[in-house]
Amino acid sequence: MPFSSITATAFSSFRIAPSVFFAPFTFFNSVVNADNSFFDDEVVFEDSNQELDEWSDDSDIFGDESIDDEKSLAWLNLGVSQKWGFNPASSYSTTKERTELTLGTSGSVSDSGYGEVELKATKYWPSDSYYSTSASDIEVERAFLQFSFEDWSTKLGRYTIGWGELEGGALDVVNPAGGLTDPKIISQWFLSATRYSNNSDLSLFYNSNPSITKSALLSLKDDSDDEFGVRYGINREGSDVAFYAGQLIPNNALKNLIDGVTYASPYQLLGFGMNKAFDDYLLKFDIAYKRNLEHNRLGQFIKVDRIDWDLAFDIQKNDRQWLISINSQYLLDFYEDYLTPTLLGSVSTKRNSTTFMASVSDKFGDSDWSWSLSNIAASNNDLSLTSAGLDWDINDHWKASLGASYANAKSDRAFSLLDDYQRVNLEVKYQY
Repeated sequence: MPFSSITATAFSSFRIAPSVFFAPFTFFNSVVNADNSFFDDEVVFEDSNQELDEWSDDSDIFGDESIDDEKSLAWLNLGVSQKWGFNPASSYSTTKERTELTLGTSGSVSDSGYGEVELKATKYWPSDSYYSTSASDIEVERAFLQFSFEDWSTKLGRYTIGWGELEGGALDVVNPAGGLTDPKIISQWFLSATRYSNNSDLSLFYNSNPSITKSALLSLKDDSDDEFGVRYGINREGSDVAFYAGQLIPNNALKNLIDGVTYASPYQLLGFGMNKAFDDYLLKFDIAYKRNLEHNRLGQFIKVDRIDWDLAFDIQKNDRQWLISINSQYLLDFYEDYLTPTLLGSVSTKRNSTTFMASVSDKFGDSDWSWSLSNIAASNNDLSLTSAGLDWDINDHWKASLGASYANAKSDRAFSLLDDYQRVNLEVKYQY
């Protein structure tokens, strides 16, 4: 499992996705690893610390796998992390104290195959907010087999699929997030296939049991709908374009104000994504038409259509990276009595919601230290979040990360519970 640091890649995108709210908002992860079991279940700050390709995790599943036979236990990927979280608003009381152990391996399977397995075990200490519900946990982070035959590749198992140009953006909707204190993308069980040509590729995926963002506060209606989708990408010099279509399950359940039950019913998506390189910066754009999204209207639960789009500029100057991004969600069918559920009841829904982000990250000269700053203005200024991070690559095995976050939210809007949200987080990790 990659070390959770605030590097340039950590700012490639962002998402805020309240599980009981109407619309997900893009956001970044890096330093918002704060812990509070109450907020965990309602607000998701997703991690995008990995550079996902269009269909998989960051592993090079097509490349040659070399193993240093002279290295002891070369087949083993081992990581041990100790994480702490503190609340400055409450005399720096401990909100997070947990130890994580990851074990994994990867390698070739026959002449045309490749596989990966990674398990994570977590120990929650008594001061951790998760301890009241679970003292420990074991998860399958990744487990898949992939086989390549000429211009075809098939993949079966548990992994992640990244759609679109912006991680967490309008098109990156296949995999849900874990929660505020567990912001990584949740892997799922997929069957996928990709056909490659000279300058294009056609990919398909199928998921018979899609999952949603975890929420202990929600009682989800258990529907057995499938997820499936297709992507067609065209590769050009200095530019890429892709077209998307599929039936998907919302990553965040929506609470029906009538019966109090939460639903995650399927919706249909048509989308387009592209990027274009210009010297030191990269332009990214995604747009998606989403049909039959569930929404609350006064006295009834209805289906609505929505257009989501993202525009971002990724600027690289040596080790310094800037990201400027805007995300917008526009309801095609709109009435003044549309409502957005919150933990305190409901608030009126806006036809258009917009999120702005600006972030910068860099290294301290040629040292092993790096830093980052970011600011988010979400949902038409209903929420503002400022974060800062400091990372130290101690050596090839040891890493440390320090982050701080502060949120300001309007009292009468959907994110009001995050007002004056403050966290300081520390992580130390050993990686073999």
